[in-house]
Amino acid sequence: MVGGGIVGLAVAHALVHARPGLALVVLEKEAAVASHQSGRNSGVVHSGVYYRPGSLKARTVAAGRAAGLSS
Repeated sequence: MVGGGIVGLAVAHALVHARPGLALVVLEKEAAVASHQSGRNSGVVHSGVYYRPGSLKARTVAAGRAAGLSS
């Protein structure tokens, strides 16, 4: 089970594509997905844009991108 926010939906998407046939349930307490915290931001995930080059956060984002986890 995953939540219906932007991160939960991204995880669900990645899991379903990585494991075809996987039974997955998305639970959301709101009337629609991504309508709580996810719906209150700019609608853009700014992963790595503002991190100091070479910092742990910047290296983590770069490693995820290289592993194909950012799409």
